[in-house]
Amino acid sequence: MKNYQDLQKLYNWSEISESCVDIDFAYAFICAMASSELELEQWMPMLFLSGESCFSNEKLATDFAQVALAIYQQSMHCFQQQLPLSLESDNKQNPQVLKIVDFAQGYLQAVMLIDNMQLGPEGETAINLQQTCLLLLDKLASSETEDAQKLALFEQLPSESDIISLLPTLLSRYGHQCLVGEAAC
Repeated sequence: MKNYQDLQKLYNWSEISESCVDIDFAYAFICAMASSELELEQWMPMLFLSGESCFSNEKLATDFAQVALAIYQQSMHCFQQQLPLSLESDNKQNPQVLKIVDFAQGYLQAVMLIDNMQLGPEGETAINLQQTCLLLLDKLASSETEDAQKLALFEQLPSESDIISLLPTLLSRYGHQCLVGEAAC
C-alpha cells in the first residue's frame, strides 16, 4: 500500500526513526485516530518519543505530516465505506506475526486515548464491539506476557493468525460505527 510505503521511506531518515515511535505502532495509531473527533494537533505529538515534533527542516516536517494525513484519510475512507482496514507490515518473511505486535500496541494506545478523552463508545453493541477489538488487540500486543489470568483468557480466544485475518474487517466496522454516530467513539 502506497501510504505505508511512503511512511517507510520517511522512517529511512535517521531523524525520524530515532525520534518517532515504531513505524507499525505509528501506522496503527494514525489509523485508529481516523475514527475519532480529535484534531491532528491533539494526537500527532504522541507519534514522537519526546512528545513533540522537532524536525531539522520544514520539508521533512511537511512530508511527515502529509503522509500521516494520507494514512488518516485512507483509514477514514475504509471506515466510511466499510472496507477492511489494511494491515501493512515491513517484514516480508513473516509479515503477520513479527510486526503485528507493534501494530496492536499502536491501535490500543489510540483507542485508550480516545476513551480517556471521554469519546468512547455508547450503547451496548458499540461497547461490545470495542471490547472485542481491545481484547483481540491485547492478545496480539501481549504475546510475551507471563500473567496467568491473561494467558488463560487468551487461550479461549482465536489463534493469532485468525485474529490477524479478522482484524481488518473488525476494526473497520468499529471505525464505521464511530464515524456514523452509532457510537460516540
